[in-house]
Amino acid sequence: MIYKFLTGYMKKFVYFILISFFLHACANEHEFGVSNEEDEEMLKFPVMKAEPIPDHYIIVFNEDRISFRMDADDLEGTERLMVKEVEDFLKTHRVDPESVQHIYSIALPGFSAKVNAERLPDLLVDPKVKYIEQDRRGELGPFQVLKRPGQEEEQIVTTQVIPWGVARAGGPFTYRGRHSVFVLDTGIDLAHPDLNVDDKKGFDAYNSKKKDYDLNDEHGHGTHVAGTIGALDNHFGVVGVAAGVPVVPVKIFTGPRAEYTYSGLIAGINHVGVRGIPGDVANLSFGGFDDSRALDEAVLRVSEKRRIWMVIAAGNSGLPATSFSPARVNGPFTITVSAFQIGDRFASFSHFGFPVKFSAPGVNVRSTWTNNRYVNSSGTSMAAPHVSGIRVLGEIEKDGYVLNHPIPENPDPIAVRR
Repeated sequence: MIYKFLTGYMKKFVYFILISFFLHACANEHEFGVSNEEDEEMLKFPVMKAEPIPDHYIIVFNEDRISFRMDADDLEGTERLMVKEVEDFLKTHRVDPESVQHIYSIALPGFSAKVNAERLPDLLVDPKVKYIEQDRRGELGPFQVLKRPGQEEEQIVTTQVIPWGVARAGGPFTYRGRHSVFVLDTGIDLAHPDLNVDDKKGFDAYNSKKKDYDLNDEHGHGTHVAGTIGALDNHFGVVGVAAGVPVVPVKIFTGPRAEYTYSGLIAGINHVGVRGIPGDVANLSFGGFDDSRALDEAVLRVSEKRRIWMVIAAGNSGLPATSFSPARVNGPFTITVSAFQIGDRFASFSHFGFPVKFSAPGVNVRSTWTNNRYVNSSGTSMAAPHVSGIRVLGEIEKDGYVLNHPIPENPDPIAVRR
């Protein structure tokens, strides 16, 4: 049974990973950046911290000690055999099979479950067990829209705006390929007329049965990300970098406060590995979390074994990216992204340094929002989808380097497509 992580379990701390800026519609999108420096100074992004969930663990097997060979080219067979492996392990250690939350396959050989902490020593001496990580939970908090006096929430408008970030990335481009971008986030507004949502490949980490999936966005973050990636070129609203590319909702944050567990995040990564094809892109606009070995390994394994591009937000607390999961993951198919503002100035809130590979627009970025609306928002969460849009189109090029970088001798290249 999937562990339902709902409101009421949270302590009275709220961490805000993003602050949104909403401005009037106008024909020239660059007008949205006139107060760019002022907006950047208003941003306050604390380090994201999660709290341990008592008696809930992620149990990872040694791949060379399980009874079968994991085959990235036979995903159904691998999933079926992993279910049997977990069942046998639980039977051996007399653990209730109803305690299982998620069974992983391509992302990690293992599972998550509710297990009494007193049982851990017995499990750890089993040679099949590689390590056990305590599950954690947290929340992003509400999507904050910071309105200025006299501003109204914008519904569908009859003129289409090219957001400044899309233009800086070289776009927009019309997507005509066979790939998808998986948006691992709060879901996507399934009815937004400016998005090409592929819910058939979607996933809800907090509902065990597909018939119970709720892929719709109750928060706003995922819809905003999806619009930057691929909003339609349809003469209204905004247009994305890879206009019209299918965006797949993988819901790993749930509810209006975007609550999550680490076991749920990994379940979303595993789903991308199962449903994605080589050359697909996964957008991970949640790079600045406290460290998790299991999450980092899941991201790296799926990217390498399935050759799926993992585009990861660097994080928003102005610190080295290498200290945070999954931003610190570095592999041939991972791309960690920092943020800059109009004028190519590095955003002061952005994480920096290894393994950041590119920088993209992340201040005052206009995109789609829930209930057919459009807002501006800031953060490396907004930078990463520009790169996801570029990557699904093909190779990423660079157009100079960001200014005022914290490491002047090694500034981040600006991602574009020409």
